[in-house]
Amino acid sequence: MTESTSDLFERSLAQMCQDGRIRAVESGEDSAEAASLWADVDALGFTDALVADEHGGAGLSLAEAGPLFAAAGRAGLPHPFGETMVARALLAAAGQKADGGCIAVASALPEQGDAVACREVPGAMLAGHVLVQWRDAWLLMPCDQARVQPGSYRPRASASLQWESARQAVARWTTSGPSAMSYCNAVHAAAMSGAMERVLALSVTYANDRRQFGRAIGQFQAVQQDLAVMAEQAGSAAFAARMGCGCAGPEPDALLAAAAKLRASEAALRVANLAHAVFGAIGITEEHVLGVFTTRLHEWRAAAGTELACAERIGRAALQSGQTLSAFVQTSLAPFVAATAA
Repeated sequence: MTESTSDLFERSLAQMCQDGRIRAVESGEDSAEAASLWADVDALGFTDALVADEHGGAGLSLAEAGPLFAAAGRAGLPHPFGETMVARALLAAAGQKADGGCIAVASALPEQGDAVACREVPGAMLAGHVLVQWRDAWLLMPCDQARVQPGSYRPRASASLQWESARQAVARWTTSGPSAMSYCNAVHAAAMSGAMERVLALSVTYANDRRQFGRAIGQFQAVQQDLAVMAEQAGSAAFAARMGCGCAGPEPDALLAAAAKLRASEAALRVANLAHAVFGAIGITEEHVLGVFTTRLHEWRAAAGTELACAERIGRAALQSGQTLSAFVQTSLAPFVAATAA
């Protein structure tokens, strides 16, 4: 994928995801608008970009798709765009057909019997299906047959879902390769990096426009310090996201994805808090778009691989490796394995 193609996608999203349209979709006020927005995005053709060439897709690697995930986060697209890309690639590889709709991705909670339950799935209420990793299988579960509990952060867009039986799946095949959590970690880290860039841009613009005591608040040293820390955190998250998606194929590396999500989540907390400090009370109003992005950042932090889950995943791998910490980082937490001396 060329840089000009990525720029084209970003410019198209910017035109489609106006602030008012995003808020209308997330508020649940207009289901037709939500469907219209997804149809516009899907028509661009990027949702099949991870599907292999032989199955009619573009055959992009995860590294090539990373900028698309970040662009969706930067634009504020309410739907699970990156997850849909992943789900369509997995469906095509398994010989299954996607219906062109939006698909969320999630891991099932441990449940007794045949029930399937997923906690806090971003964008689930805007999706037609959820691709669920359940025990040793992938299940494509229809959202309209689930018991729904509104999400904690976006109650009209996200949800916890439960199905009475795995037999409700419209498609099922044996799992192989990375877990749902690893896919979501890579996708969410990239989307979070894009959202943080947008939050930083909003904060810089506001600091330059808002005047107090006769000058822009961006000229005050305390505000400059906040903006500098935000830029540092957003930059480190963007680097981590590139690392988490730094794979030659469509599948993520579990440890790199966990490290990327952990760093992005830590950065998101600081960026969100500092942005609201710069904006003051106006930043928490429903009318201001800042809350759309900071709410999304907190939701992604709590979804799939949480900070604790990612840290535990990395810690267990380090202990089991039998290596020193330095050697473990070089061999397992770098996109390119460091060469060792003979």
